[in-house]
Amino acid sequence: RSLDFDGTDDFVDCGDADNLSFGNGSTDSPFSISAWIKIGQTTAQGIVTKYGSGSSTREYVFYTTGGKLRLLLWGNGTNNFATGTTTFATDTWYHVACTYDGRGGSTAYNGITLYINGIAESVTTSGGSYTAMSNTSQPVYLGKENAKLIDGNIDEAAIFSSELSQSDITAIYGSGVPTSLSSYSSLISWWRCGDGDTSPTLTDNGSGGNNGTMTNFTTFSTDVPT
Repeated sequence: RSLDFDGTDDFVDCGDADNLSFGNGSTDSPFSISAWIKIGQTTAQGIVTKYGSGSSTREYVFYTTGGKLRLLLWGNGTNNFATGTTTFATDTWYHVACTYDGRGGSTAYNGITLYINGIAESVTTSGGSYTAMSNTSQPVYLGKENAKLIDGNIDEAAIFSSELSQSDITAIYGSGVPTSLSSYSSLISWWRCGDGDTSPTLTDNGSGGNNGTMTNFTTFSTDVPT
């Protein structure tokens, strides 16, 4: 199973917890995000985000913009981000991942690596007077970046409290077939997006206890990456 979002009002609310934040306003710590996605359009669309409409509710945003992959870090009223160079084809499954080494500072973007189908992306970067993310009360969302909601599918979304290696990402990609993430010691949250779930709850299969709630939709899709 996977989640099929309509691009209008569908999203998953995974709540707020300290184990989903990776900064304290002064320093950052490493983290990684992994998911399978299939997008129906190339406008900006959220994948896994902890980012609200006000500056006090912004931490990180893993999303697509202009059909390309981006991780944005927000703190101290400004941001750092890295954007991939590959343009996604619509209606096509991809494995996407981002890792961050937690270095912080005005060149935090140099600590970001983006991956598509197990391969590290060439990136463009930008940054301001960024220091570190803050630990806000903003929930983590699947399929939503503020008002930017995904039109397409998400499957096997996960957050880790470490900078995963290239070999880790290659193994998770699994040559195009989703694999179990249970062996990764830094796995915080793993939402299988329908496998073993009872709508509208997505069970957190990691150690974080951050169950998700499907919002404005209740059914799972049989369209999955294979």
